[in-house]
Amino acid sequence: MQSNLAESHVLEERAAAIAHEVKNPLTMVGLNLDILEASDKRLGADRNYAMIRKELRKISDLMMDFIYLSSSGQNDMEEVTISSLLNEIRNDLSISMPNIFVKIAHPNDSLVLHANENSLRKLFNNIIKNATEAMEYSGEIRINTLVQDDYITIQVRDSGPGICPSVRERLFKEPFTTKPLGSGLGLSICKKIAEEHSGHFTLDNSENGGCVATVTLKRFPSRMC
Repeated sequence: MQSNLAESHVLEERAAAIAHEVKNPLTMVGLNLDILEASDKRLGADRNYAMIRKELRKISDLMMDFIYLSSSGQNDMEEVTISSLLNEIRNDLSISMPNIFVKIAHPNDSLVLHANENSLRKLFNNIIKNATEAMEYSGEIRINTLVQDDYITIQVRDSGPGICPSVRERLFKEPFTTKPLGSGLGLSICKKIAEEHSGHFTLDNSENGGCVATVTLKRFPSRMC
């Protein structure tokens, strides 16, 4: 058991080191790209640079996911008003994806929990990103918040096709994705963040169609895992 834990720790450290090594040259590429674009006056060149930047962002986001997964977690805890956080995410989405409609139902707009806000933002952004991709960027997302004793449960339902049985069996067992260029790290990150907050994360088909992501968090965890 101790041998497995030590081996896992070594692999995590190596993954983090590789991610950092890749991230540094990416930053240099971005800076030099700015210099090249400023002096490039060719007609239509701006579209080429925009495409390059888009691909660089994908690689950078992937590296950040690896770094997050190999870290020991976020320890900065604060009071987070869950309705405000979800409303901010919805407002950002309404600007970038006008064909996605998000409806949020809160039992109490002032409901707070003790958490790391940046981690929760990443968690719900990942869930909503998966939902929008499943709906092919057009559809409805419903978010419901439930409170029971010391726990808060947030359910995110989409109007997509749901999860097919062959995919469902592989969820959380490995880095898994159905997207040609996906990393398969999104669900692992969601699960990690929920567990860091003394909670859990599940993904299943909704009875009324589509998919439902359920996040259950302890409102005032004694410590971060």
